[in-house]
Amino acid sequence: MLDIRWLEDLIVVAETRNLTKASEIRNVTQSGLSRRIQSLEHWVGAPLIDRRKSPLDLTEAGYKLLEVANDTLGRLKGARRAIREDLDERLRSIRFAAPHILSMTFFPRWIPAIQSSLGATRLSVMSDNLPGCASAFEDGSVDFVVCLADAQDAIFRAAGRPLSIEGCASLTIGRETLIPLSAPDGNGAPLHRLDIGPRLSTSYLGYSRECSLGWAVEQLIATRRDLPQLNALYENSLADGLRSMALSGLGVAWLPLTTTHNDILRRRLVRAGDSALDLTLDIRIYRPPQKLPRRAEELWTKLSTDGPGLIQSEPSLQMEELAALR
Repeated sequence: MLDIRWLEDLIVVAETRNLTKASEIRNVTQSGLSRRIQSLEHWVGAPLIDRRKSPLDLTEAGYKLLEVANDTLGRLKGARRAIREDLDERLRSIRFAAPHILSMTFFPRWIPAIQSSLGATRLSVMSDNLPGCASAFEDGSVDFVVCLADAQDAIFRAAGRPLSIEGCASLTIGRETLIPLSAPDGNGAPLHRLDIGPRLSTSYLGYSRECSLGWAVEQLIATRRDLPQLNALYENSLADGLRSMALSGLGVAWLPLTTTHNDILRRRLVRAGDSALDLTLDIRIYRPPQKLPRRAEELWTKLSTDGPGLIQSEPSLQMEELAALR
């Protein structure tokens, strides 16, 4: 079997053209170096050094192998360096998977807080629906899943199949509130109302089937027998898409407070129903049972020991915003 040290020996012999100097550089006795060169010659099947010359020189076979040795060792060292750099980068990085809404609303505030707490850290966020995030978590493509969850875990049950994050350790790091909102009429009242009773109907803007926000909203709607008939006019997997339709006056939508508090404050959107129809969701971070890379473990430790308040990014409502929601 070829020993990579033999190729390194050949390169040094070619450079020094002297076995004594080469053995010193290779930190081996001259006789030991000679035996290793002989082993390489036996592996090749031809003499590699012309020992009759002074200083030493390589044979034609030796020069052919020298060219290959330089190229091979250069490639191996380059690969080792790249692998080590990748590993070092991996140890200093944290990878998240999160639904689109959190990628847009939660992470822009949370990432600067992480950097401030942990120092320079490479962070990446993969956006997907909840099952997609769970699949990335299961195959090890991400360290954490950050997602919305309700107290009864109705969102997980609505996924239709067990998700890999279920049963894993989790922490609550924030909250989001979905509020039924409508554009106002000329008097400031909602164009589309939810307090008109079950015998009447109103236009409804819903989330697409694959969106976990929609699962939470549909669960809420299913428990409320006093709501009007909801005529679904439009659906979108993104909350911002529903917000645009609601602003256009097309219907009522349950929208995140983080993306609509300015609209509420400016009365561009108003409540379509009372606060009992608000849906408060936890923002949870899930981790796998196995040990994570260094930076990821540091983040989990900080969240576990110092509490979510350390890096929590839940926006606080001002009194005027609260008044605007009434």
